[in-house]
Amino acid sequence: MQPDPQNPESDGPEQGPRLSRSERREKAASDALRTFVRDLHLSRFGVVSSGPDEVDLVLHLKAKPNADWELRFEPALGEQIHAQIEDVQAGRDAFRKGHIHCFRCDSVECEHSVPVTPLSVFKGYAANGVPEWDELAQVLIDAKDSRVDQLFESRPAVVSLLQLGRDLKAQQLSSFGRSSKTYSILGQVVAGYFSSPANHESIRPSRVAITFQAVEARGAHGDVRVHLNAVACLPSGGSLADALGSGWQPAVHRAREEAARALEGIELRVNAARARHETERAWEALRGVPRVLQRLAESLERGGRQETRRTRHVEQRRQERRPVHKALEDATGAPAEAFFFDEKAGTFIVAGPQGRAHAFNPEGRHVTSFTLNPSSIEFRVRTHRWRQLDAGEAVEFRGKVGQSQVSEELRLQRPASTPPSTEDPNLA
Repeated sequence: MQPDPQNPESDGPEQGPRLSRSERREKAASDALRTFVRDLHLSRFGVVSSGPDEVDLVLHLKAKPNADWELRFEPALGEQIHAQIEDVQAGRDAFRKGHIHCFRCDSVECEHSVPVTPLSVFKGYAANGVPEWDELAQVLIDAKDSRVDQLFESRPAVVSLLQLGRDLKAQQLSSFGRSSKTYSILGQVVAGYFSSPANHESIRPSRVAITFQAVEARGAHGDVRVHLNAVACLPSGGSLADALGSGWQPAVHRAREEAARALEGIELRVNAARARHETERAWEALRGVPRVLQRLAESLERGGRQETRRTRHVEQRRQERRPVHKALEDATGAPAEAFFFDEKAGTFIVAGPQGRAHAFNPEGRHVTSFTLNPSSIEFRVRTHRWRQLDAGEAVEFRGKVGQSQVSEELRLQRPASTPPSTEDPNLA
């Protein structure tokens, strides 16, 4: 039906109120800005699935009246919008030490948030935002790192690898948290292998790999938090933070504390820049994170080398102090004048080379080993604590040591189900 020109109340297309020129331009600017914000959110975070009904967006721009009111956004419009919708999308206080946020489960408590074995490190996010884990050696192989063989040498080295956050999120979809600031990985260092805490060395595997992540998150009031998150699976099932705090791997503890303090300084600079609406300054501060992680990686490797040298030195000193493995060799190879009898303890003593000394019972079984200087031997003989054996006694005693060694080897070779014979007291 055509509208009747003589009757304005007749049916026809509804006409809204006529807008002024100023109102039309305002609406056009509003529609263009709305489309810009919507498309920016879609490209960064995907379709809106949940969130507040309304949010505040504050824009900063400058105008030049003498240049026909030319407008300039400072920072750029996209930067301002992006920073604010990041805050809208970010979960508050969602960070938890020792766990990695799982975007599929939207949790730091799910099974995906921690490594599955002591040798595992964070590999990266899957497309659906699930944390993926793999053994450190495989991660190094995938990165074409030629140092992977150092992990399996007789004296293995600590190897660390620096990885950027964008590479760890390369497969992650926007709709599953790729740009979210709930848990945003700025970079990480994976390192290992470290020996397990001393009181759990009997548990296998006895080596541990650690993931150190620089993470951007949001505090309860929307402020930027830059954390150093150390993640590992200890064989004991205990907390990595507790183990480091109790004295395990002191070099790792020092390196972690130094990196954490450096990240705290970056966090302060970021929040100061944001308070002044200086977005570029805030991003510039965050660009210092890789340097902090690089220093962390170097410190971990340097500490690993020091620990290897320290372990080698301790082992050497232990062997020097208690040279048990040399007892049989010294007893069968020492000259006759090196044999003594301890009148107080009732044991036979063999003085070996390099200050070694070994005590045996009268049946020739080894009791203990220790170090002794020549003056100490002379003092014991002079005070009649020790009596030097004559040649015949020394030969007889050396024979008992050899017989005792043969008997021990036979005992160890006998099947556990066969009871030992009691005819020979050395096999009882």
